Amino acid sequence: MAYTTLDDYNTSAGIHTLFLYTADVVPIFIPLLLFAIFTITCLGSYFAQVRTKGSGDFPASFTVAGILTAIIAQLMAVIPNLVTIGTLVICYTSAIVGVIFLFLTRDNVTA
Repeated sequence: MAYTTLDDYNTSAGIHTLFLYTADVVPIFIPLLLFAIFTITCLGSYFAQVRTKGSGDFPASFTVAGILTAIIAQLMAVIPNLVTIGTLVICYTSAIVGVIFLFLTRDNVTA
């Protein structure tokens, strides 16, 4: 069995072929990339709030990171065979769980 090399892909078609090649050689690359985006966004947002306000709002940071990751995963899914359906489901689920987590942790304050 021959290994897949970058020569097998039409690299003049665009930068997305490099992502396709990487996802083909290392199948866990795209899920790990999305997890890194989620983690960096969540922790970055939380610690930015801690630095500016003195306290952080983790449910809000989790929700923002989940929604951002779901949007990025959807944009990556436009390229065929780059993101699997399972990865999209996990991204959407994390966004939905984040929104539910945000709403359940809020106080019942009426205006």
